[in-house]
Amino acid sequence: MMYLHRLVALICLAPLTIAAWFSIHLASADAQFLHHTPESVARATAIEPHNTDYLALRALQLDYDGADSTPLLERAAQLSPLNSWPRIRLGLAAEIRGDFDSAEKWLLDGARVDRQFEPRWALANFYFRRATTGPSENTFGNQSAERFWNAMHEALAISYGDRRPAFELCWRIGDASSILDRAIPERREVLAAYLQFALDSHPDAAEPVALKLARFGDPSDRPLLLAACDRLMQNDAASALRLWSAIGYAAPAGVFNGNFNTPPLNHGFDWRLIESPGVVHTALDQPRPARRIALDGRQPESCALLTQIVNLEPQARYTLRWEARTSGVSAPAGIEWRIADLHATIGPSDTPAAGSAAFVATSQLEPLTLFYQRPAGQARAEGAIEVSRVMIEKVSENGRP
Repeated sequence: MMYLHRLVALICLAPLTIAAWFSIHLASADAQFLHHTPESVARATAIEPHNTDYLALRALQLDYDGADSTPLLERAAQLSPLNSWPRIRLGLAAEIRGDFDSAEKWLLDGARVDRQFEPRWALANFYFRRATTGPSENTFGNQSAERFWNAMHEALAISYGDRRPAFELCWRIGDASSILDRAIPERREVLAAYLQFALDSHPDAAEPVALKLARFGDPSDRPLLLAACDRLMQNDAASALRLWSAIGYAAPAGVFNGNFNTPPLNHGFDWRLIESPGVVHTALDQPRPARRIALDGRQPESCALLTQIVNLEPQARYTLRWEARTSGVSAPAGIEWRIADLHATIGPSDTPAAGSAAFVATSQLEPLTLFYQRPAGQARAEGAIEVSRVMIEKVSENGRP
């Protein structure tokens, strides 16, 4: 009976002994690994050869020493069938050796087992290097560029964070059309990031990107789209007009929002309120919508108060019409409309008064500006002007609007 009790005790004790040994074994390996020296990590790897963290660091140490880390990385790849990092490193190592077929095989395998951005980014960089080397080193021929675009498209489709390095790589191998058609996916976040990149670095490529982004109709993209419209207005009227309509605004003909029914956007073809010291802008609703601009005498001697870019026909004749009233402003007030070669003075009036002036457009996009210029010999004006209506009419050949 005593023998049987001892046998049972030994049987029960065996798992505990094995567990204790295993814990000591792991602790010993971990203690060696934490020193992070080549010798200690090598010992940790020998103690626990199935730990991929140990294998990763030891392989990196071998790379720094110029030794061959391939066996360790291959073991890590076998132990981690769903992990891309050993496959990416094996691919890059093969590329350095000049074994481009093996490099492609490992990198493709990394992209197969891991559906995230990094494996595809590594693959796109590999094909970029192959496509931009000399003919004798480009073992894939014309297919290198084609494979680059495919890999980059897949990478950007699941990308996150800062995408600028990817866009810069695209511009080193392609032009605006090929990048947009072959690399940029139909994904709103990527298009928005690429539009910002284009505005910063390649403004000539911005219009088709902005038009694609506008089709999503996301309100959060409107500030960026308006910024793109502003940039296009500097030298490409047709593109600016197309984008303005694509954003969802009525095509401008003459003055946009001339009755001030909506708050000015300060972008595109809407009014822009010019901020200056001593100048205060206020929206009025009664008795009808208007913009009130108050001057407290501290404003600059010469400053724009309100402006809008209007779409006109060059060399055509137009009539500018407005309705405004002033308060506390004496004559001459120094407030006038400016467009093309026209300077149209607005005289003091306690009640809304209509005014008009003729001009000839000198370009398609003309700035219409309400301007203050201190009259010679007078102090700076103090008071306010309320503008309730502004419009521009084209004059026909018979002299009528």
